[in-house]
Amino acid sequence: MKRGKKAQIFGISFGIIFSVLLIIFFVVIAFIVINSFLKTQKCAQVGFFIEDFKNEIKDAWNSQSSSFEFKTNLPSNLDYVCFANLSANFKGEYLDIGEDIGVFQGQNANLFFSPRKNACDMAHQNIEHLDIGKITSLKNPYCIAVNKGKIKINIEKGFNDNLIGVS
Repeated sequence: MKRGKKAQIFGISFGIIFSVLLIIFFVVIAFIVINSFLKTQKCAQVGFFIEDFKNEIKDAWNSQSSSFEFKTNLPSNLDYVCFANLSANFKGEYLDIGEDIGVFQGQNANLFFSPRKNACDMAHQNIEHLDIGKITSLKNPYCIAVNKGKIKINIEKGFNDNLIGVS
C-alpha cells in the first residue's frame, strides 16, 4: 500500500525526519556525557592533589629534615594554590584573593584554591604540620601560580624544625 503526500513534510518522509531527530538527540546526549566526564576529571585532579600533598607533608614531617619539590597537575582553570593565616591580617600582592578567601574566616583551613568556584567544593583545606606563621610572614595569603595545569611547590623542613615550610 502506498502512502500519500500526507505522510511527508516538505517532500521528506516521516522515517527520514524521525532518523534525523534521533541523530540530533544522540549527539546532544553525547556532548552532555563528555562534558560531565571532563568535569569529573577536573574534580578528581583537585582531590588527588590534596591527598598527595597531605601525604608529602606528613612524610616530610616524619623525617628529621627534608627539602624537595612537589610537582603535580591541577585543572588549568585554577590560577593559584594559596596558603593563608585566617586569624592574621591580609597583606602583600594577593589582597584580592585574601578578600575572596576571607569568607572562610572561622574555619579550620590553611590551603585555598583560586578561583574558588573552580575547585569543585574543595576550595579550602586544612593541611596539618604546616608552619603557616612562617609561610605567611611576608605575604598573607602566600600564593603559588598554577602554570598551564602544572604546579611546583618546594617543601622544606630543617633539622631542628617542628613544622613544614613551603615556597
